[in-house]
Amino acid sequence: MRCTKASPAAIRRAAERLRAGELAIVPTDTVYGVAADIRCDRAVRAISAAKGRGAGMPLQLLFGAQESLIEDYASLTPAARTLLKALGPGGWTFIVPAAEVWNSPALAGGRTVGIRVPASTVVHALVGALGAPLAASSANRHGEPSPASCAQAVASIGGACAIALDGGPAPAGLDSTVIDLASPGGPVILREGAIDRDTVARILGLQEISVLRSVRP
Repeated sequence: MRCTKASPAAIRRAAERLRAGELAIVPTDTVYGVAADIRCDRAVRAISAAKGRGAGMPLQLLFGAQESLIEDYASLTPAARTLLKALGPGGWTFIVPAAEVWNSPALAGGRTVGIRVPASTVVHALVGALGAPLAASSANRHGEPSPASCAQAVASIGGACAIALDGGPAPAGLDSTVIDLASPGGPVILREGAIDRDTVARILGLQEISVLRSVRP
């Protein structure tokens, strides 16, 4: 497989492939991801197979800038709304309760979902062309480093994908910061990545916030 420049025509082709139940490699503002149409359960399951990992690990949902679409799939907590307003599109993932009327293999049997609004014009255009969010994970085999370029993603899992959109080097080169906003004990950073802990704590009005793992240099 070769990388295809993420032109408007290529994005439309990628949306067609996704709608047909195939996988696509897409650039984000953090690292490259492998994505499926969230409405196609078979394709959602194929992400875990492509990565060589068990189906018991949930996937993220990638959205454009339409908050109303997010609420079809997730229940935004007050803390999530506060962070969303302060951070805007960017390198974060919020773990929030899934919408009561929605179920998907992306949830891996749970009732929480990771939502992302990347600062990526390619993702926004692709979600708009598809008319639905993307189920996604980093575009690498399980246990390998997350890819910062289209070429790295193709070398890792390109054989499982129908198209690879090249948006240039990933700006952050770091995975997103994953913030659990559904925990009964309060917000917890599961993975500190593109956004640092102090920024999250300040926005939420906290003296400090627990961090389980950091991938920051």
